[in-house]
Amino acid sequence: MKRDSDLVKEQRLIGYDNALNFLPYYTSDVWSRDEKYFVFYCQKDGRISLNTYSPGKDSYERVLDLDRWASSAFSKKDRYADMVCSSLVRDTETVLISFDNQICHVSIPGKSVHFSKAKFPEGTLLTGPFNVSQDGKYLTGVNLTNSDALPKKTSLFVYEITTEEIVFLKEFEFWANHPQFFANSDRILFCHEGATERIPDRMHLLEWRLGLHYPIYPQQHNTEGELIECIGHEMIAGDKAITVRYPVSKMASGAIILVDPMTKNGEVLDHDDYMHVASNAAGDLFVMDTCWWGNTVRKTDAESDVILFDNRTKEKSILATVCCTMNNQAYHVHPRLNMKGDIVLCSSKESVSSDNAKILYLQL
Repeated sequence: MKRDSDLVKEQRLIGYDNALNFLPYYTSDVWSRDEKYFVFYCQKDGRISLNTYSPGKDSYERVLDLDRWASSAFSKKDRYADMVCSSLVRDTETVLISFDNQICHVSIPGKSVHFSKAKFPEGTLLTGPFNVSQDGKYLTGVNLTNSDALPKKTSLFVYEITTEEIVFLKEFEFWANHPQFFANSDRILFCHEGATERIPDRMHLLEWRLGLHYPIYPQQHNTEGELIECIGHEMIAGDKAITVRYPVSKMASGAIILVDPMTKNGEVLDHDDYMHVASNAAGDLFVMDTCWWGNTVRKTDAESDVILFDNRTKEKSILATVCCTMNNQAYHVHPRLNMKGDIVLCSSKESVSSDNAKILYLQL
């Protein structure tokens, strides 16, 4: 891992030594309300724990060992899946984690576990990534049939956090995934998941109180009607959404695209070998990682650049270069910005051959 930009005022590697330290998915919140600490997970000596790190104090606190999650349905395929899909509720300092078809509330101050009274259908599982509304009232995620096969249909849910009630549950005729609340929590961005080369309507908007949903970005086709633009890894960006045009697209290059859900138009902001993109709360700063396959310039395996793009000035900077692998979500770079946009967090693997990783903290 190396530092490449003068924009970085401070750099740290966060986490316990000789361990896999990882964050929830990058569209899920990890910061406390005052941003004095963030949550992360650590797998060390075969045990997984929930932890906090306080940058101002340079201090760690172990909140809870998560031994019971070793028996969850998802852990049989991926022991990190439930944790990667979790999300923090800032106001109550509570981490919401799925356990089969239950929602678990983990109190950080109380270091305690509470299983919700909400009942999802028997024979189903909860997954995510989970996303909490900006007002802290609701959680959204995915409910699917417990099966070893890739899902053909899934349901999205909205869960009222304080009352522990399921206030919305709807099955879609496709694999609906990655739900995220806009500032107006009546509106949810979500995606049509699956093989990106065969999906022409990846980005959707759900008005869950009305039960309405519709695609918001018409992807490009050639004159023969063939899909040539493959997109994904979308995230809320203010009142818009940012997404990546993957390098597997049959176009000149990859890109990041800012989509207006009202006009259903997209603005290409920058071209590069992008893999994921995240936004600050205002939707004017973006951080991306890069990949090395498909129609890319980069061809160095297991190496990813972390890039900042400022849409106010149109300036682009490489912040760091890190080691990563694609064999598990816990090892994906998944860069993210805090709400203000002056801190970047991402994963940094020790080496290709090592199972260990830490969290790269960049103060801008």
